[in-house]
Amino acid sequence: MKNIISTIGCVALLASAVALTGCDSLLDQTSSSEVPASEFWKTEEDATYALMGAYQHVRGLFDRDYYFDGHGELLRVRSQGVLSTSPGNIVRGGAYSNGNYYPDPMWGYGKTFDAYYEMAYGGVNRTNYVIENVQKMIPNAATEESRKNLEAIVGEARLLRGMVYFRLITMWGDVPYFDKVVNDNSEVQYISRTPIAQVKDSILADFTYAFNTLPDKASEEGRAAKPAALAFRGKMKLYWASWKKNGWPELEGFQTNEAEAREYYASAAEDFSHVIDDYGLDLFRGGAPGQCGEPGDGETLPNYFYMFIPSTGNPGGAEGEFVFYFTHGGPGTGQGESLMRDFGGRSVGNSQNWVYPEYVLADRYQSTITGDYCEPLVQMNPNTNPDARTTPNSAVNPQSYANRDYR
Repeated sequence: MKNIISTIGCVALLASAVALTGCDSLLDQTSSSEVPASEFWKTEEDATYALMGAYQHVRGLFDRDYYFDGHGELLRVRSQGVLSTSPGNIVRGGAYSNGNYYPDPMWGYGKTFDAYYEMAYGGVNRTNYVIENVQKMIPNAATEESRKNLEAIVGEARLLRGMVYFRLITMWGDVPYFDKVVNDNSEVQYISRTPIAQVKDSILADFTYAFNTLPDKASEEGRAAKPAALAFRGKMKLYWASWKKNGWPELEGFQTNEAEAREYYASAAEDFSHVIDDYGLDLFRGGAPGQCGEPGDGETLPNYFYMFIPSTGNPGGAEGEFVFYFTHGGPGTGQGESLMRDFGGRSVGNSQNWVYPEYVLADRYQSTITGDYCEPLVQMNPNTNPDARTTPNSAVNPQSYANRDYR
């Protein structure tokens, strides 16, 4: 008992000593699992690491854009609603999940894409985080080369931010705009929507800054260079020209302006011409269609097929035609790409056939013999009609596609 009391007394004396000398020195310890902001943002490697986090998030906003084609008649998305009832929501797709594919004003394009809206502003905040902190590093850059590299990192982040805001205005028109780091929802939950013209100007400013600071060629796979900034700037101008020419009935107060439309059309064309001519981008196999054998036999295939084969596929970098692309990680990385899962049939690996083109898509391509449109294909079910695969002009008869543009 004396030993226990004595020990307690020693602990009490030790606690008193700590209090007198300042207990903060014992309690305020550097985390062993996280890097504090005061110790980060020191080197180009830190800035690049943060930028990769922004790429990781923004990539998820563009990796399944083919889902949006489910609004039209040429692509079918599983869980798509029957036109006479209610919309169906896609149950997968990350940012795209729970968005409906029901082409009816009642439901509205973008009206149910809550997850997308939330993740888009997550992308805005992540890019703002990189931009704000790397800009603070630039004045202290050790060398001129380091300063340029940091400015290019800001340029990439601003390109990503511009891409996100571009998508936001195409889906929702006037949207809230902020270009600072948001630490709490209370900072932005009551801000009003910014007029679309003002957001457009900010987007163009981001793309222009990116163009002025990025290198001619990407420093590594999956990163942006000048052609990407020019292409997105041209695309933003093209959209704005189209809206100004044709109007936007769903966006209250939007006014057409023919003169402004012509100005933006011309400026977009100029940006696109530089992308085509100035950076050595080459179309896959010169853009030639290649040859195609008998429909259904698969012995002779067009060049389009070989674009997707790793050994013969479209190379990245200076040798390819890609203006900008995201890279993806392998299985188990959380950075995978779901194209095969979405488009592949049930017999292909883990594919689910979530997305597939409608047969009427083939009717949009002309005859390779006459240049005219062929007779529309006829939908026939081989499960109920044993002659479906041999009936002339049946959509499931391979010979019905003879002499059509095989793309």
